[in-house]
Amino acid sequence: MDKFVLTMGATRLIFGLMNLVAAIVMFRLNSVEQGLRINGILGAIGPFVLIFVSAVGLAGVAAKLPLHKALMLLAGVTLTILGTR
Repeated sequence: MDKFVLTMGATRLIFGLMNLVAAIVMFRLNSVEQGLRINGILGAIGPFVLIFVSAVGLAGVAAKLPLHKALMLLAGVTLTILGTR
C-alpha cells in the first residue's frame, strides 16, 4: 500500500474515532454546555486535520503532476479553508 494513502487514511480514521468518542462522551455527560465544549474542541481540530491530510496528498502527487496542476490543487485547498472560516 502507498505510504501516502496509508497516512491519509489512518489520519482520517483516528479523527473519526475521536468524533465517535466525543459523541459517546456527550451522551454520557447529558449536558448541553459540556456538549458545546466538546464540539468546540473538535471544531478547532478539524481544519488542522484537513490541512495535514491535504498536505500529505499533495506530497504524494507532487512528483507525478506538472507544477501548474500542483499549484491549482494547493490553491483549491487554500480556498476551501478560507471559504469555511
